[in-house]
Amino acid sequence: MLEAVVVPSLTRWGVSPNADLVYRTLITFGPWSVELLSRSLEMQPRLVRSALDELVAVRAAIQAHQPARETSADDRVWSGRAPAQVVPLLQDRHHRDALARHQLRQRLTRLPHPELVTDLSRLPAGDARPLDGLARTMDRLTNLVAAERHEHMGMNPEPAFSAAALKTAGPLERGMLARGITILSLGVPASVEDESEAHDIELDHLGRQYREMPQVPGKMIIFDRTTVFVPQDPSDRTRGMWEITAPGIVAELTALFLRQWSHAKDPGRDWTPPAHLTPRESTVVALLAKGYTDAALAAKLDISVRTIAYTLSGLMDRYDVVNRFQLGLRLGAEAAQQAPVGENTRDDGE
Repeated sequence: MLEAVVVPSLTRWGVSPNADLVYRTLITFGPWSVELLSRSLEMQPRLVRSALDELVAVRAAIQAHQPARETSADDRVWSGRAPAQVVPLLQDRHHRDALARHQLRQRLTRLPHPELVTDLSRLPAGDARPLDGLARTMDRLTNLVAAERHEHMGMNPEPAFSAAALKTAGPLERGMLARGITILSLGVPASVEDESEAHDIELDHLGRQYREMPQVPGKMIIFDRTTVFVPQDPSDRTRGMWEITAPGIVAELTALFLRQWSHAKDPGRDWTPPAHLTPRESTVVALLAKGYTDAALAAKLDISVRTIAYTLSGLMDRYDVVNRFQLGLRLGAEAAQQAPVGENTRDDGE
């Protein structure tokens, strides 16, 4: 089975929506002029030129060639650089900017895992116990998740998650959200190797709350503010976790998580579908807007291509349109209307 090619959205790395749209058009269809981009995208020429200037500044677009007889700057032809070249540069810039924006207090930059482990080893078995190895840790985590009734908080310092890890975590998180459990997830900017984009979009549309910091103190999971997992050895996840139930330590770690949460930021989505769509509909259209093909989307969400077709067919019937392009325009216009004042791009005319 051939791997589906995905043209990534660059907005998560700080590129504007207009520049992202122009970039994905260039990558998908090849070199185009400003005039052709303007007509095809129904975007004013000045916005196309501004988008190209932005792409050139981040080295995502280059001038393909000069026309034989140039009559205006809009006759120039532009092409997009390959995503494999562009994304690492944007990620590096994003990381550096994030670190500059978020100067964390010294007391919030280190979770005292070594001190905690030393103290925990002296507590009664009923207050803290080691869960040795990944298998034992996962068994206990699954049991605690099934027993949760109110809130699940997770702090993750990992910049990348594998498809295998997400396949294990996905059903647990979807089950919690279906039961009405509040999920607060605190993480760091993703690295190139991260495979969680589709997983995160799906969970966000199901109601998970996610915030991000340049770095977090360490790995921590809090179950209903009564039980906490921290690593036995932060440098070796195979060692397993400590399960903490001592009320004083649980309260201290919960307070630490909430302090971090208050300093963290919602990284935002590239595009937010209209609020009245179902979680499945929102997930499908958001990922298609990012450039996923039906095959890639089906593989990421573990659903059939036919399910995607049925989902889109239902939306087209609801909006009385005949193709995906028209559906995209309708959804985009509706989403723009529901956006908070100040988020829409100001149009001053030519």
